[in-house]
Amino acid sequence: MSMDHHDHHHNIAERAKMLPAEKILSRFGLKQGQHLADLGCGRGYFALKAAELVGSQGKIMAVDIEPERLRSLQQSAQEQGIAEQIETLLAQDESIPLVKESMDIALISNVLHELNDPLNYLRDTRRILKENGEVWIIEWQQKETPMGPPLHERHSPEEWAALVEQAGFEDIWTQVFNPAHILLRAKVSN
Repeated sequence: MSMDHHDHHHNIAERAKMLPAEKILSRFGLKQGQHLADLGCGRGYFALKAAELVGSQGKIMAVDIEPERLRSLQQSAQEQGIAEQIETLLAQDESIPLVKESMDIALISNVLHELNDPLNYLRDTRRILKENGEVWIIEWQQKETPMGPPLHERHSPEEWAALVEQAGFEDIWTQVFNPAHILLRAKVSN
């Protein structure tokens, strides 16, 4: 086994400890039958768990800019018998390839800090959400942590909340989840 492969699994184990997918999705309030867009889904860490939780009536739209990650996700979904519930979509740059008002929830995990224009991305996220849709955000806390992006890319919960509000969301709830991350949930403003 190559070192690289081993590291990847180590990262998944670390991540599962820091960001337990089921616990987070339950805390955000994911329900059976919902349609969730996982924006910047990577290899499907959250998308796969979400597909289990939404059940056969639900749908996960998994969006990423890397075709290889999406292939890996599709393979995992097949192996886990949940391929029916997950559709993968390749995005260009910072666009979201989904039609307007098609999703109940948009999950954006550890992605916003990497974007050139997070406000525009959040506005586009609002576009794809149904009338009472919600955005669920996971971001790094604004402090030095052993893993994660450099400090200058991180923002305080207040700064993220202000950006989310500016993008057209309301009823903003934030919570420090672990020593490194915050959770933020907000509803589409009508």
